[in-house]
Amino acid sequence: MNFINIILNSFFDIFFYPFRSVDSIYGLCAISLLTSIIALPIFKYTSNQEGIKRVKARIMGHILELRLFKDDIRIILSAQKNILKFNMIYLRYTLKPLIFMMIPMVVIIIHTAVRYEYRPLHPGESAIVKVKLQNPNELSIKDREIVLTVSEGLSIETPPLRIDRGKETYWRVRAEREGIFKLGFQTHDIVVGKRVLVSGEVTRLSSETLKSGIVNSFFNPGGPSLPEGTALESVLVTYPHAKINFFGWNIHWLILFFILTLGFGFILMKPFNVRL
Repeated sequence: MNFINIILNSFFDIFFYPFRSVDSIYGLCAISLLTSIIALPIFKYTSNQEGIKRVKARIMGHILELRLFKDDIRIILSAQKNILKFNMIYLRYTLKPLIFMMIPMVVIIIHTAVRYEYRPLHPGESAIVKVKLQNPNELSIKDREIVLTVSEGLSIETPPLRIDRGKETYWRVRAEREGIFKLGFQTHDIVVGKRVLVSGEVTRLSSETLKSGIVNSFFNPGGPSLPEGTALESVLVTYPHAKINFFGWNIHWLILFFILTLGFGFILMKPFNVRL
């Protein structure tokens, strides 16, 4: 899975590179356009296009029936029943292509999220760092203690706060200047490192680092997993949430992504000769 993540990260790093220093809306427009270009052919070749055409014509016919015979309750009830029936048939025709579209859609969403869900720290900003031990009850009190070190460019603002008998440890660190810096976590058996980004650009972030595994690697592609054999379960840096300004409104990137993807999909529907 790490090898696949390397390939996907390389592709999306190159794709988003031109948008790293501009407003986030431009990168979201680009990835939404790419998603539509990928999704439309999948929908076209995995769906029954002729069946969709027929069932949509039947639905439209019964809608016209409602307007023409609005004074005949028997015809109205029959038309409503048929509209519901053919809508169910339409949903059945679209279920298969939606399943095929799900795989690339999920991959695109995950790799977009590591760039637009959070933003890097800015100079002068602070972040909470959280470390969680996997099996603290199997460790001695001394082995539960974790020592945090930071590279030049970061400073530790608070002493460690240990809760739940040392299972979780918290610090607050402060960014002094722009750059890529490193946190070091000294446990009883190994030193674990994690990068911290301080920048004004849109870039790939790894907010949380987890144990290696197919699921963890798939849903957390922003950075490497924790090394084997460490007592740590997770390491978290609380980056600020990114804000997407859309005509004066702050909208979550995922909502805007779906709106733009649907918009591009309807625009490109005729050029791709796809019936939705």
